[in-house]
Amino acid sequence: MADVTKYFPQESPIVTAIYVAYKQRGDAESNRGYLGASVIGHSCERYLWYTFRVCCKEDFPGRIYRLFETGDLEEIRMVKDLRDIGCTVHETDEHGNQFAVYALGGHFSGHMDGVALGIPGAEKTWHVLEFKTHNAKSFAKLKKDGVQASKPQHYAQMQAYMHETGMKRALYLACNKNTDELYAERVHYDKNFALNLMTKAERIITATAVPERITTRQDWWECKFCSAHSLCWGIGETALPVPSINCRQCCHAGPKLDGQARWVCDKHQRSLSKRDQVKCCDDHLVLPGLLSFAGPTDYKKEPNGNEYIEFTNNVDGQKWRHGNSAGCFGTNELRTIPASALTNQAITTAKDLFGAKTIDFHPDGILPRYPAEDSRIIWEGNASKLADAWLDTYNEDIIQLTPASKCEGFNYKAVEFTADGRGRVAIIWTKTRKAEIREGIE
Repeated sequence: MADVTKYFPQESPIVTAIYVAYKQRGDAESNRGYLGASVIGHSCERYLWYTFRVCCKEDFPGRIYRLFETGDLEEIRMVKDLRDIGCTVHETDEHGNQFAVYALGGHFSGHMDGVALGIPGAEKTWHVLEFKTHNAKSFAKLKKDGVQASKPQHYAQMQAYMHETGMKRALYLACNKNTDELYAERVHYDKNFALNLMTKAERIITATAVPERITTRQDWWECKFCSAHSLCWGIGETALPVPSINCRQCCHAGPKLDGQARWVCDKHQRSLSKRDQVKCCDDHLVLPGLLSFAGPTDYKKEPNGNEYIEFTNNVDGQKWRHGNSAGCFGTNELRTIPASALTNQAITTAKDLFGAKTIDFHPDGILPRYPAEDSRIIWEGNASKLADAWLDTYNEDIIQLTPASKCEGFNYKAVEFTADGRGRVAIIWTKTRKAEIREGIE
């Protein structure tokens, strides 16, 4: 057979390595921690709420991260271009830092590309500087329609900067990446527009309920490539498809508007640093709005302080519980297992009997020590009968026993006990809802 690979372009290993390096650096950047002026003009408040609550993250390839850097490098040229025509340009403050604006207790923020004086046409007026690069199609639309119509997020970004700095003008300087053609537009401050932006920002920052979607269609063009798509529509591979668990997704935590961009945990009565927020505790209780496939129908707090939310699935009406009480699914479990597993009888039986968690699967744990061919099969039957079978066999309440070890996963759950030098294991097969009791052979 002829080798057809020669007909397909092959990426150089050098290029691949460069892209990998860019991706590693880009992915390693931490969440910014605030609602940014650069995104406040986004059309979907639901998406902005998700990003502020650290519920989604863009998955860019290395080439795109390199493209972002190209934009940063172009800013250096644009500063030089403005100075060459006699403008006074400051791209950093007196401490050498990028100019920053803060509002709403620090939870809304942004960083300007610079400020300038001497802009032709308004030489005595200070301008906010905003530098952008465009591909040919985007650049053509920009020239035809202007920045407000063609790039509403860029326009909103400048309005937010002018509002917070008190400046009344901004200069939008754009470059066509294909031809190096430049486009310049002076933008006037629009007070009403800016005030509406800040109201929108406060609404997103303070909301505990997820905002409405911008459409009723999953395949809407603005939704198809959104990083929050699976979470928003409740169609992820797991019940809670978030990149990581964060205190910002918890019912007990909330932002304070008193400065320093503070987050506070009401349950434990303490402030949460950015580092604290990614640790999370066992009391983490997911904001119900993050689970689009189900709705909250009950809440209980037990005398020991444990609590749970009862959810009812939208489609089949089945109920399940989330929290740190017995028989509940914790937040890490929701991020690990599919939504269908939350009402799987075998899994819920295992949780009720063993206090099992559907995370930390250890395939080489217990079962290799109790292979079917070299163990005594004491009992086999339906998972719901396991506790009765254990009581009949050993005259012990399995729920009251302390396991020697546990093995937990999607296909089975096993708990090992020891007594009189003998090993005994209870197994639940989650797919078939069957169960076994096995004993090791001395």
